[in-house]
Amino acid sequence: MSSNGYQWVPVGTTPPAPVSTNEYQRCPRCPTGVRSEFVVKTANAGAGALSVTIDGPSKVTLDCVECAEGHRITYTPMAPGNYLISIKYGGPHHIVGSPFKAKVTGKGGTVVPAALGGHSLHETSSVLVETVTRGARGPPGFGTLPKFSSDASKVVARGPGLSTAFVGQKNHFTVDCSKAGSNMLMVGVHGPKTPCEEVYVKHVGNRLYNVTYTVKEKGEYVLILRWGDDSVPGSPFRVTVP
Repeated sequence: MSSNGYQWVPVGTTPPAPVSTNEYQRCPRCPTGVRSEFVVKTANAGAGALSVTIDGPSKVTLDCVECAEGHRITYTPMAPGNYLISIKYGGPHHIVGSPFKAKVTGKGGTVVPAALGGHSLHETSSVLVETVTRGARGPPGFGTLPKFSSDASKVVARGPGLSTAFVGQKNHFTVDCSKAGSNMLMVGVHGPKTPCEEVYVKHVGNRLYNVTYTVKEKGEYVLILRWGDDSVPGSPFRVTVP
C-alpha cells in the first residue's frame, strides 16, 4: 500500500505480484456515500482492455482515469452491504486476487474489504477501458489536433443493437449527434473473449450515424460509445447475445 493511501493492484508483472488480504484490510475507511479509490497498475502490462465490475446492494458511481502507474478507479457505494469487485485485463481472465470483496457499513462509515464469503448482490456497475502500450514507437504523430466544441451529454443513441444482438445477423442502432456539437464518434464492441469482428459506422448527414455490427458467439458483450473523449449517455451498454 502506498503512502498516499491508495491500494495498488499490479497487472502483468512476472511472476504475478500477489495482493494479500492483509493489505486490503489496511485500506482507507469511509462512510456510505463517500468516494473510495484504488489503482490498477497496467503501465508494464502492454496493451489490453481493462474491465472493472462492481456488484452489490446498489449501483455505484464508477469512474476510471489514467495515471502514471496505470488507472485510478473511484467508486461511491450508496447502500451498506457486501460488494464484489472484479478486475479483468486483456480478456476474460481475472487479475491476481480478483474478485475482491468490500464490506460497506452505513453507521460508523467503514469500508473494509475482507475475504470472500456470503454476499447479497443486486446491482451491477462496470467500466471498460482500452489501454495502449506506453512508450511504444509508431508512425509520426498528427501534430496539433484540432479543437472540437462538443457536449456528449446531448448525444442520443437508440436501437435494438444497444441491448440485444444475434449471431450471424447485422445488428444495428443509430446515434444522433446533431445537437452535440462537432467531434468524432468512437464505437467499440467487446465480446466474452475477443473484440467484435466487424463494426461499421456510416455518417448519413447532419451528424446522424447508422451503426451495424456482427457477432460470432453467444454471451455478454460490452458496447462503448464516445463522442470525442467523453462517453455518451448510457455508455457502456451491456448487450446480450442469446
